[in-house]
Amino acid sequence: MWFDMRKVDLDFIGVAARTYVAECDLASSRQDVWAAFVDPSTWRNWWPGVESASYGDAGKPYGVGTFRQATVGRQRYEEFIVVWEEGRKWAYYIHRASVPIATAQLECTELEDHGSGTRVRWTLAQDPRLLMRLLGPIFPRIMRALLRKAMRNLDRHIAASKAAREQGR
Repeated sequence: MWFDMRKVDLDFIGVAARTYVAECDLASSRQDVWAAFVDPSTWRNWWPGVESASYGDAGKPYGVGTFRQATVGRQRYEEFIVVWEEGRKWAYYIHRASVPIATAQLECTELEDHGSGTRVRWTLAQDPRLLMRLLGPIFPRIMRALLRKAMRNLDRHIAASKAAREQGR
């Protein structure tokens, strides 16, 4: 069963009933982090719980207007990309989900150079349904812990991928 959500754009961050922000610093370069974020085939290697993810639209380039599907644990999502600023920022709203989490939800990821690495800022804005309203008081801690774990995994994934490419030369 699917639960449809409202179409929103980046302005939703300013008017959503709930907005959460988490940040994390990585050793990897912004270009490498961007490449991993926009390639959903890698997510299962570093984002906790992701079983599969892919773009629904055939062919490239991907960007604004692209649909993406993801399965995270037992939950399925269909997402629609509304911002794609190459190497810096992307955002999507959830078109529909298999779990009734919100009536509208937008996620925005921003990347900026931080020393020789990257700072990742993840913003999640939503008009929550009951399930997420109940999680509201503890959700910021969950979100920060999830991002920290994912970014540690991502740094390791990027380093291992680079090492494998160098060995293959």
